[in-house]
Amino acid sequence: MNVMTGSTPQNPALEGELTLAALQWQNDVFRGRGGVSEEIRPLGFRPAFYDLETGAIHASRFANGSPAPMHLLDGLPDDLVACRLPSGAVAATRPGVVAGFERQGNFYTRLQASQAAAQMRDRANLLSHPEDHRALLSAWEHFVSDGRYPADLLRPVVEGSWSRCLRFGLDPELPAAPLAARQRQAAPQPARLREAAQPILQRAGAVLAHCESVALLTGNDGMIVDVAGDARTRLHAEDYNLAVGGLWAEEAVGTNAIGTALAEEQPVQLYGGEHYCGVIKRWTCSAEVIRDPHDGHVLGVFDISGLTDSYRDHALEFAITGARLIEANLASAYFRARREVIEGSAESFQHWPGEGLLAFDRHGQLARANGAAHLALRRIDANLAMTPQTRIEALDLDADEPAEAPPPWLGEPHRHPIVFAHRVVGTLIVLPHSL
Repeated sequence: MNVMTGSTPQNPALEGELTLAALQWQNDVFRGRGGVSEEIRPLGFRPAFYDLETGAIHASRFANGSPAPMHLLDGLPDDLVACRLPSGAVAATRPGVVAGFERQGNFYTRLQASQAAAQMRDRANLLSHPEDHRALLSAWEHFVSDGRYPADLLRPVVEGSWSRCLRFGLDPELPAAPLAARQRQAAPQPARLREAAQPILQRAGAVLAHCESVALLTGNDGMIVDVAGDARTRLHAEDYNLAVGGLWAEEAVGTNAIGTALAEEQPVQLYGGEHYCGVIKRWTCSAEVIRDPHDGHVLGVFDISGLTDSYRDHALEFAITGARLIEANLASAYFRARREVIEGSAESFQHWPGEGLLAFDRHGQLARANGAAHLALRRIDANLAMTPQTRIEALDLDADEPAEAPPPWLGEPHRHPIVFAHRVVGTLIVLPHSL
């Protein structure tokens, strides 16, 4: 199925209209995960609702109009209300109203908010311990020969990675990381990731120019797509294919900050002896994953690497900050694309109110939908979650070939380009009455 909504649990009974029971169910699901108001309010997230039909964000309010610290339906505008209780309290909204959070003028679903909040909190116990280097080298020699090691020496992230390397059957004496095939290197890289990372890489390159370190950007497969930093270190790194085209996933080259960050989906710092393959033990590296602001999946890694003599404990903070800045650029582009689709499709939504309309951005991410679309999709039994986190890969205008086949119902409706400022910014799907 090519409709992706992150890892939000789905409750079919609560799809469509938003009710008090649905809000309570969502709170129960996200409590402890950073998706409820009291957990992320200190980070600037305010409870809000997103109207898929108009693209408007409505802050949660009490019935008297004052801001509410939690999700309440009573303060929503009348045109979003489907029915009320005898007391006048709102019982349900019309379809297309999504509960989430507003921060700095942008709407986040509960899952997006919980993921963004997790990345903003402090992380602990992530730093390497160079003082244990000799003991680590000795432990590694025992591990690769008989699989044993001192239980109190390896950090959990290193222990887990070494165990995976053993299962992979990796050669601990591997001389260098493998290179991607020529056709793979020549293939288009994730353009929006590279575009978002470019100013960060330029700045990092200037900072590291005389620090015997390099900054690296990879895709989610661990292949390096860009490098910046100290010229001499870059030249030395090429001997190990720590350069564009090098494959640094764990299964390719063992324990390393890039591959282990991808495997663990968290920031990782590794010093010398903590690496699995002997040749990489001359290096120290710090890396953090970069997540898509739309659905939270990992797009790639931002890494700071240098020879062991260049070790600085703040390199991990540098890597984390770089990844967060790249994500900020991605988020800015994501929310800008949503606004362009909303504005570019405004006339169509005004003139075709009776047709089911779904507006997607260039990457196939749902930005808005009208009430008729909910009815049409239900009529044809289309399994499509109506949320801003929904994506249909077949509608990605920038993909050479969609990774998955389109859903069957997408072959029938009419498609129209959405144009904004003389550019095609997305796709409008029209679901006719007769569908």
